[in-house]
Amino acid sequence: MVMLDAKTANSEDDFSGRSRPEPGRYHVIVNHADEKPSKKNSTPGLEVEFQVLAGTVPNQAGKTIPLFLVYIGGDDGKTKTCIDRVTRLAICTGVIRPGEAKEPDWGEAIGRELVIAVEAQEYTDNNGQIKTGTQVAFMGFWSLGNEQVKDVPRDNDSPGMRALAKAGGPVNRPAAGSGNGAKAGQPAPQPAAQPAATAPARGKYSDL
Repeated sequence: MVMLDAKTANSEDDFSGRSRPEPGRYHVIVNHADEKPSKKNSTPGLEVEFQVLAGTVPNQAGKTIPLFLVYIGGDDGKTKTCIDRVTRLAICTGVIRPGEAKEPDWGEAIGRELVIAVEAQEYTDNNGQIKTGTQVAFMGFWSLGNEQVKDVPRDNDSPGMRALAKAGGPVNRPAAGSGNGAKAGQPAPQPAAQPAATAPARGKYSDL
């Protein structure tokens, strides 16, 4: 039998699981990344989970948010947009570099860090009631060194931030609205600060 520990609990409300982060922008780590068909209609895609380390909204660290990125859209134009979205995430996590063309090994994305945008989402629950939740914004991914998210607070002790600092990037990520600590005239560091990906074997959806 499993040992259960409720010594420090006040009620069952202390065991509510990890809720999703509120709308904002966050420094996150990739907990999970795996190619698989969607649960709804078996469309091939990528299942990802992000965990918050820090961000523009306080007291969100530890919360997680899932994301499923489909590889195929309703027509050629929509399919290209879907692939562009996946490619953006791949660059942000460093499993592919600008200028490369390859099948990434998404297992290498696990443990990588980036910045994401979380936005409000309306949905209908099983009882037909309209509820408000959150979701990752459609193209809401940035590498740690991207100037567009320089105002997002970070966990400076994380492996990704330490690697970025070692590569010459900013160490102190201030609160929203202030500078990023980079030297004047120098571009923001790129995803190369995180460990480089290696060439993978053919993936599940190689022939798409």
